[in-house]
Amino acid sequence: MRLPNDPAARPQQGLAKADIVYEMIVEAGITRYAVIFHSRDSNAVGPVRSYRLSDLHLTQMLKGALVASGATIEETDAVTNSIDAQNMLSVDAVRDGAAYYRVGGRPAPNNLFADLEVAREAVNRAGGAGPVDVPAMRFLPDVEHDPTAGGFVGSVYATTVTIPFERGPVTFTWDEGSKGYRRSEGGIRTVDPDGSVPILARNVIVMHTNIWQTSIVEDIFGSRGLDYRMTGGGGVSVFRDGRRQDGTWKRDSPLDQFTFFDQAGNEISLSPGQSWIHFVYPDWAVPSSP
Repeated sequence: MRLPNDPAARPQQGLAKADIVYEMIVEAGITRYAVIFHSRDSNAVGPVRSYRLSDLHLTQMLKGALVASGATIEETDAVTNSIDAQNMLSVDAVRDGAAYYRVGGRPAPNNLFADLEVAREAVNRAGGAGPVDVPAMRFLPDVEHDPTAGGFVGSVYATTVTIPFERGPVTFTWDEGSKGYRRSEGGIRTVDPDGSVPILARNVIVMHTNIWQTSIVEDIFGSRGLDYRMTGGGGVSVFRDGRRQDGTWKRDSPLDQFTFFDQAGNEISLSPGQSWIHFVYPDWAVPSSP
């Protein structure tokens, strides 16, 4: 599901119940979220906005269904090609608008929300009712574990991490009592209005890769969309258990899952719970402190 992250779109509803939140740079330096719901749903999720090429990469990797308001002609064609290849589905508002509705108290376009139960019914109508073999990440068996287990030998303490996005840095701060990282942006804690729940990320992952401007015009201001290299590999920093492990990420093909390795080549396992994954430019420094 594609959610915006410009100030007018906050607070976003449904983030706390997602399994994975990908935060990605889009046009004009702002970020948007690709939010993955698998193990549980929020009654309402939003605001919902248009998708980008990066959503295609992630949705087909997960054999998933795309929930969004729509897209440009170029992006719609790319998703249609992936659907025709049976790599994914899309129940965006243009293809099936049953799950979408407008809410009061928010100006357009940030007033479009989605009902996930109705969206799953739309997925069934689109041919997605059967079981799907989703490539999985590697997880430790329990939240309570040795902090150096699962590829974290040689890791260093990291109770805060800052991701230097152009429109405002994002900070994750380790909460020892809750065994996770709390997110804040511009000094304001990220809280899901569905139950007033502060975000708690068991894992914060920062992946370095190539990001480039495309010819796709995304808005009335002429802003050009971005695309990402999401196969091959690159540098990664994984934050878990109040610690930091630097290493590499790998993904062989567009239908494979990302895997993470420490500097010795051991695969990194994540802590059970929500993961936030951020794609940044290869030369960006991501500072952390003990």
